[in-house]
Amino acid sequence: MSLHWQTPNGPVTAVYVPYSHMDDDDARLFYDTINALLVYANERLGIVDPGALRERKGAPCMLYEHGGQVADMLWRNRWLVDDFVRDNPLHLSQEQLDCARPWRWALRDMFTVVQANEDSVLYMNRTHLFTVGASQDPADSHVHHIPSLMLLTLLPFKGGIVTSGMTIHLSQEPASWAVPLIAQQAKELAERTVIAASGQLIAYGRRISDDENLVTERFQREVDRGFASGLLL
Repeated sequence: MSLHWQTPNGPVTAVYVPYSHMDDDDARLFYDTINALLVYANERLGIVDPGALRERKGAPCMLYEHGGQVADMLWRNRWLVDDFVRDNPLHLSQEQLDCARPWRWALRDMFTVVQANEDSVLYMNRTHLFTVGASQDPADSHVHHIPSLMLLTLLPFKGGIVTSGMTIHLSQEPASWAVPLIAQQAKELAERTVIAASGQLIAYGRRISDDENLVTERFQREVDRGFASGLLL
């Protein structure tokens, strides 16, 4: 599968998308595994009352209430994934452990949406473009405006890249003066390798130290205030 996008002042470019659209089996594998990891992270870090992690009615695969708050702390403490896989405290299957193991190198960062459709989204951080496939929902279901700035965590899955399921909108729409700057940055980054495969994401994540927060202090304060006030769960 390919994502086609119009490069600024350039031709339409096809970007390969290794994985997109979870079937029922993949969705169950992914969400059961990540839910167990969230429960474990909450037990280790003591973020919210354990009873607050509840599943969404009609979507039993996905934790929703307070899941975002726990997830945000989990991906700021990626080393917990090593303990989770090594000790297997919730007695997951080998398939689930194999699914979780590469999440040790998850990428939590601020991303600008460059292009989006139901199959995949092209995101941009400060150094690269990333092609991210759809999960259960269409890939563009949480995209409100192009370009816009989001806090996301990207995870390797089935050879491709998906989001962790948590999206925090940091800036819904840029100022008019910023749009040409974003377009120019996208044009320049398009000349580099687009990160689309699990192995590429893992290699990128390995270069980030565990104590490094890629989110700016300003936006991190806004996120923390949102969780503290209950505006974000």
